[in-house]
Amino acid sequence: MAGLPKKYAKMGFKKGWAAYKRSKKSVYMKKYSTIKLKTRKRSMVKRRRTAKRRVSRRSASIMGINTAKALAAALYGAIRMKTSNMIAPYTSKIPLGNISDEAGMLLVTTLGKKFLFKKAGTLREAMTAGQTIELARIGESIMSGNLGINLFGNSAPAESNGYNFA
Repeated sequence: MAGLPKKYAKMGFKKGWAAYKRSKKSVYMKKYSTIKLKTRKRSMVKRRRTAKRRVSRRSASIMGINTAKALAAALYGAIRMKTSNMIAPYTSKIPLGNISDEAGMLLVTTLGKKFLFKKAGTLREAMTAGQTIELARIGESIMSGNLGINLFGNSAPAESNGYNFA
């Protein structure tokens, strides 16, 4: 059947289709209702899955602080000193002055995140927090002029455009 039967086509397009769908003898109606039920069921299952996913992604926050990220940063802070002391013989050989410790810890957190903690979790979040902390400490040293790098034989901190950031 390519279109509306003549009986319904005489009524016009909109009214004819409406009457055709309403007729209980119609095969179309039975097909239409089962298709509608299947699609409704599928969409309900999809909604349920996305709702579960959304709930699992949410994390608690206290006064605007994400508790999962705060816990990860605290975990990094707890292990930083011990790790820094372990890698001190190696970082002392890096010619970066006062930021060699930060550079070493940045390398440890990057390698830990890339190779040890590939899947998402608290330890991976701790490595991310560690990267952020170490980069912040390097930036602070650069801005305060406490790098301690003696590239040109000068003992004074470098000046830029007449401004001293110390």
